[in-house]
Parts: sequence; structure tokens; C-alpha cells
Amino acid sequence: MIFDKKAFRSSATGVEEKFLLTIKRCLILAPHPDDESLACGGLIQLLLQQGTEVRVILTTDGSQSHRSATYPPDQLAALRYGEMITALDCLGIDPQQLKGYQSKDSAMPAKGEPGFETLSERLHADLSHFLPQLILVPYELDPHRDHRATFQLLLSALKNVANYKPLIWEYPIWLYENASESDIPKLEAGELKFLDIHGYLHKKEKAIQAHQSQTTQLIDDDPSGFRLTAEMMGNFLNGKEYFMQRNKINPAGTLSKDYFETLYSTHSDPWSFETSAYESHKYATTISAIPDGQYKKALEIGCSIGVLTQMLSSKCDHLTAMDISEVALEKARKRMEDQKAVAFIQGGIPADFPDESFDLIVMSEVGYYLSKEDLLATRELIFNSLLPDGILVLVHWTHFVADYPLSGDEVHHCFDQANLRHLKGSRTADYRLDVYKKQE
Repeated sequence: MIFDKKAFRSSATGVEEKFLLTIKRCLILAPHPDDESLACGGLIQLLLQQGTEVRVILTTDGSQSHRSATYPPDQLAALRYGEMITALDCLGIDPQQLKGYQSKDSAMPAKGEPGFETLSERLHADLSHFLPQLILVPYELDPHRDHRATFQLLLSALKNVANYKPLIWEYPIWLYENASESDIPKLEAGELKFLDIHGYLHKKEKAIQAHQSQTTQLIDDDPSGFRLTAEMMGNFLNGKEYFMQRNKINPAGTLSKDYFETLYSTHSDPWSFETSAYESHKYATTISAIPDGQYKKALEIGCSIGVLTQMLSSKCDHLTAMDISEVALEKARKRMEDQKAVAFIQGGIPADFPDESFDLIVMSEVGYYLSKEDLLATRELIFNSLLPDGILVLVHWTHFVADYPLSGDEVHHCFDQANLRHLKGSRTADYRLDVYKKQE
């Protein structure tokens, strides 16, 4: 299949300069030496010019582009690494800002393969130390196994970084040349961005040409060895660089009802609430954190299939449990069919927040599904519905999840700004719990 590059690019919108000014730290993940110059050479120069710290991680050793007696794999890897240093120098990046993971070229471990978790731990450590605001990574389905594995590596490593939500831009390389129909991204309006780099083209082209093993006949004893043709390089020297800011991994809006219905329709207990030792311990900790006493009227936001609901019901004369998923609620109702003091309502927040007053509100693992705007609206509704001396309990997972608009820490920081008294708080390696009280 011939990929229609013109049609693909026609939907792109320009990157706003004022946005780039907010980026102080940027990380580029490159599977092979030359990917960084081809995809990001102009962006690198622009960011450096405005004072952004830019670092590059090379995920493979680049050793398999040729089968050469003159340059066997170890020597070819060293040659290409040196070329990358020269290319980055052309763009203005100090060699100290380059790190190589040295996975075997064309055999980088993908998710589930031996060696992947070790790489993930390494990238997790680098991300935790640097905390880039913008990360550049190959497109998820770019037609090369190392490119796809590098994307998988990023998402895996991010899951273990707490209180952190970077912006992720995906760049195409082989999409332009080798795309099959299943590789082509189905983008929503505004997800494809372009950066005008006409003012940076000279240095970008010089950086690309620094990869002489890929652009010249430097290695002349392998007629079938890889070579960047003029046509291939032309994809990246047309005055614009293209990046995908997909909502799939950069969600800004509140997750929809369909998102949850799909989850519950494919798995009746998608987070293993009924069987997970982690969930069981977290629920027990949540219940014990609620101040002693019998609550007359309580609200549970996001009750799911009703496991925590069942535990909460013993502390309340009446409990209202709400969830956006009708599939989940059906299971929760069945679990609690003998409990007359529990009422279930189907709806999402903030739109369907019940117009009632409560002396206890529990929101566990829900807030990060909301946009910042909807979270602020929910905060106001919670505050207004709490009776004097009413209790609010928040519990949220603190690791990165690509699907979620916010992190757990962002949710709790938002409520720290409310006019509520903080009674207690705790944090484990995976979640945080905070208890607040409304002052009279």
C-alpha cells in the first residue's frame, strides 16, 4: 500500500510558539542513530535556542544496518554512535546529554520479551531523575520492530513514575515508506502537529549527513546494506516536522461512559477488585481511615462493582453509590440486593452529581478520569454537598496511566486547595489516601 503523505499532512495544525516556551526539559527517544536528526532536528534547535534542556536516549546499538567485513557489528555500532555524537553536535547538543541503552539493532526486546523489563527499569530511573515535560518517541505503529518496542518501553517505564504526567509526541519515520493499512494512524482533529523549521534546515541537513554510514557509500562491501536515499531524506527536509499528540496517550478531556462500558463488557472485574490482595489491603486501609462514628447519609463516587460499597455500608445509615457504567452497577446491585439502606444511581461526575447533602463522601480511584475543569467543578459540588463537620475521603493510584487525564497526586493537590481541614494522610508505593473535614 502506498501511504498518502500529502493527505496525512494536510490535517496538521501548527505548534504554538508560546507552548514551546513552557518546555524546560525535553527527552528524545531514538531507536537508531539518525532517527533523532530526521524526525526532530529542527525542534531540537528551536528548544535549545530558547534554553530548554534536551537529552537523547538511543535505545539500540545500530549494529545491523550492514553486513560488512570492514565494519563487523561491534565496529559498526561504535561508528554509528560516533556519527550520532557528531550529528547532535551539529544541532547543538552536548555529547554528555546522549545515553545509549545498546539493545541489539533490529532485535530490541518488545513488551513480554526477555530483557524488556530490565530496559523498562533503566528508563524508569532516567525519567524519574530528569522528569522531562515533553517526550518525543516513535509512533506506536511505526513499521519497524525497534520503533514499536521503543514506544512500548516508554509507556511501561512511565507506569512506575509517581506524580508525573508528561506530554508525549510521536514522530513517524518508516510510516512514510513502509506503512500497511493497519499501521496508518486514525487521528482526530488537532492530533497531528507541525513545526515550521525552515530557519533550521541547514543544520538539520548537516546533522543528517553526519550519519555517513547511512547516507554515503562509506561501507562499500555490502551492496544490500541500508542507505538513506534522497527520497527518504526528503520526507524530513521539506521545511516542516510532524508530530502526533494523540488523545489516546495525552488525554485532556474526561473519560466517556463508553470507555468504561467497554472495559466492563470485556471483563466483569477489570481491576480485579474482588481478588487482588492490593485492592483488599487498600480497602481495609480506607475503611480504617474514616473517623469513628455512624454516618447518617453517605455518598460513594465511582462504586464500580460494589466491593468497597459493601464495606462502607456498615458505617452508614444510608449510602448512595453512583457509577457511570450501567454494566458495573448491575453487578453492584446484585452484590447488595439484600441491603435496603444502599441506593444505586447511574451517572458521571460532575454532570450527574446528586443534589443532596452528605456527612460522608468517599471518592476512590475516580478523580483522575476527569479533566481539570471537571475536577474543579466536582470539588465545588462536593464542598457544597458536605454538611458541617462532614468527612471527605480521597484514595488514588499515583502512577502514570496513559489513558487518564490527570495523575492521582494532581487530584489530591486540587483538594488541598479547597477550604477543607486536612485530618490525616498516608502514602504507599502505589497510592495515597487523604481525609478532610468541612469546618462549621
